[in-house]
Amino acid sequence: MSTNILGKYLLTGQIVCLTGLHIGGSTVGMEIGGVENPVIKDPLTDEPYIPGSSLRGKMRSITEWQLGLIEKHEKHKGYQAYACDELKRQRPPESDSGYEKWQNAFVVARLYGAASDDTTVRTTAGPSRLIVRDTFLTGKSKNELQKFLGQGTFTEVKTENSLDRVTSEANPRPLERVPANSAFDLSLILDVYETTDSQLLKHLLTALAMLEDSALGGGGSRGSGQVEFQSIQVTWRSAADYTNGNPGTAVTLPGDSIESILNGFETIQWPV
Repeated sequence: MSTNILGKYLLTGQIVCLTGLHIGGSTVGMEIGGVENPVIKDPLTDEPYIPGSSLRGKMRSITEWQLGLIEKHEKHKGYQAYACDELKRQRPPESDSGYEKWQNAFVVARLYGAASDDTTVRTTAGPSRLIVRDTFLTGKSKNELQKFLGQGTFTEVKTENSLDRVTSEANPRPLERVPANSAFDLSLILDVYETTDSQLLKHLLTALAMLEDSALGGGGSRGSGQVEFQSIQVTWRSAADYTNGNPGTAVTLPGDSIESILNGFETIQWPV
C-alpha cells in the first residue's frame, strides 16, 4: 500500500424517496399527543435528515450479503457477518476453497473498515476508504413540503394497525415519515491509497443498486423506505489538486443513474 493518499473520488447526487421514509429518532421529551415513532431531525432546524451511519450501515450489510460473508452463528441463533478475525489467518492459496471468502472479507474491510481491533487486520487492509456524509433535504424539497404541509412542517404521520392474532384487537401505531418524492443531497467520498482502490467503486455502486430494490430505514417490509439514487456525478481530486487548490476533474459517465454507471463501468476511464 502507498504510504501517501493518492486522491479522492467524490460521488454526489440525490436520494429520492419513492415511498415515505422513516429513520427513527429519539422520543425523549415527547409531548402528550406526540408521535410515538418520530423520525430523526436536526435539533437546530427540526428538519429530517438521513444520518450517514444509517446509509453506510445498510450499504455494508448489503455488501456483506452480496459477497457471501453472512453465515449462521455456530453457537447463537441468527446470522453474523464473516468475522474479520478470520483475516488474522495466513492468506490461503488461491486454490483453497476459502480463498474467495477471505478475499471478499478484505474488500469489506478496505471499503467500510475492519470490524476488529486486531493490528494485523487493520495494517493489512488499511484505513476505511468510504466516508458517507449526513444527507439533508434539498432546497426544492423543503419548499414543496412546507407549501403542502404548512410552514415548518416536513413530515407526515402514517397510522398502522397490528391485530392481536387471538382477540383480533386492533393496536394502532402512528409512524412519522418523510413523504414520498422528497429528495436529499447525497455525498460519498472514497479515499484512494492504491491504484486498485478504484475497483472499490464497483462494490459501492452495487450496494446502492441493491439498496434501490431493498429499503432504507424502518418499516421497509410495510412499504416505507423505497429510494432511488439520481443525478449521480463523480469527481476525481488528486493529492496534487488539493495542494494546488484545484477543484478536481469530472469523470465522464455513461449516464447519471446507478444502473447506467454499472452497465458501462468497465468502459469508464477512472483517473488515479
